[in-house]
Amino acid sequence: MVLPMRRARVAWLLTMIASAGCGKYLPPIPPEMVAPKAVEALEASTTAEQVSLKWTSPEQDRRGKELQAIDGYTVQRKEIAARGDETNPNVEFVDLGFVKDSHVQVRERLRKEAREQGKIGRTVKAPAELTQFAFADSKVQNGKTYLYQVVPQNQGGVDGVVNQVVRVVFKGQESNVVILAAKDVEASPEPDANLPVGQQ
Repeated sequence: MVLPMRRARVAWLLTMIASAGCGKYLPPIPPEMVAPKAVEALEASTTAEQVSLKWTSPEQDRRGKELQAIDGYTVQRKEIAARGDETNPNVEFVDLGFVKDSHVQVRERLRKEAREQGKIGRTVKAPAELTQFAFADSKVQNGKTYLYQVVPQNQGGVDGVVNQVVRVVFKGQESNVVILAAKDVEASPEPDANLPVGQQ
């Protein structure tokens, strides 16, 4: 009878361990991790009077999982008046406007409708026209240089990823437009005023 008793005790211990494991909660996911990835297919063009931006919505969050929430996009601009302003932390981006994005809500509604009809819901996508966006900035001046970025935001107001910016030297239809990596214009830390010149 010794061996059966031991087997029973081992089985009980295994059951208790499994039960204890089921009662544990995973740590909450930080809000920034479910924020949107960067916008896709960022483009810019100019006319005689304005700069126009176009982009496509991200489909994933920072974790690489399907995006579950997005509120829209804040379009920001920085004016470059002097050499080095691109990375000068004292020259900040300012908000130009907000573009609403409802494609995730529409996608989930269409998936629910598909499931109610006995279809596979997870393969349903939002209509393509709901994932394409545009913004026009008409408050530009000839000869000035601007940086633009499109910041995706989820419904908690958490900023998503920005991996590209647009640099425009505005000259109407002859403007110079370049897409840059955001890391190339990240603000540099201010030099320590207490350090000797040449060591800052």
